[in-house]
Amino acid sequence: MQSRRPILADLEALFQAISRAVRPSGGRFAGEGATNPKGDRVREFDLAADRAACVYLSRRFPHPVLLLSEEGEPRRFGDGEPEFVMVLDPVDGSDNLARGIALAGTAVALVPSGGPIAVGTVQYALVGDLFTGGRWVAERGQGAFRNGVRIRPSPVTTLEEATVSCELNHFAMEARLAGMLSRAQAVRTLGCATRALSMVADGSLDAHLDVRGRLTPENFLAPSLIVGEAGGLLTDPEGKAIPAIQSLTERYSIVAAATPELHAVLVGELK
Repeated sequence: MQSRRPILADLEALFQAISRAVRPSGGRFAGEGATNPKGDRVREFDLAADRAACVYLSRRFPHPVLLLSEEGEPRRFGDGEPEFVMVLDPVDGSDNLARGIALAGTAVALVPSGGPIAVGTVQYALVGDLFTGGRWVAERGQGAFRNGVRIRPSPVTTLEEATVSCELNHFAMEARLAGMLSRAQAVRTLGCATRALSMVADGSLDAHLDVRGRLTPENFLAPSLIVGEAGGLLTDPEGKAIPAIQSLTERYSIVAAATPELHAVLVGELK
């Protein structure tokens, strides 16, 4: 296995290729009601991002990979058997990006081939901000970094001190969740899981909740490593490890928090 710097540099170059392709692409929907495998409508920048990723992987990425992306069927790149499975979300926060709301990201997770795809098996990860170009990266066992600087979550341990992100799109909030959020110091709804989770990792947020049962793996696999390597926690709403991934169309709920104490409070409230 190569050292942290070369592989993460390759992931940053992949993100830059995607970012360059996305910026001039329009927010219009692709023709004839095109949808991805999850059934979501596809925009022009989604297709541009997917094309840019495929070009980079076929011409410049130095490791053979099996690509799993929300924009298409599994695809192989490079010579020989894949060294990694790459789980890619080229554009997370599509509605934000289409409207010019500055919260949209790219997420890339690398999992060694031959084993399960799971939160606990992601070896390298990147989340990139499509508006600012900022990068959050991690290698398992080596810490997490934002633009080259090591990051840590906040020290907040209580709900009353916490700034919490909670995804509410297509969701009727239950009374218990509303009551819990009313106790938080502040609540945000960002519409971009990859960026919200990277904010938990670097201390900008204290927690992120998505309990709708709608989140798909490409949205959280990469940031889960970044959160964990920074020192935070990410589990299901019962505090259990998220099981191995079988398909990118599977749906999940997650709870991420800066500290074990805050995580325990959130899980307890949700139970």
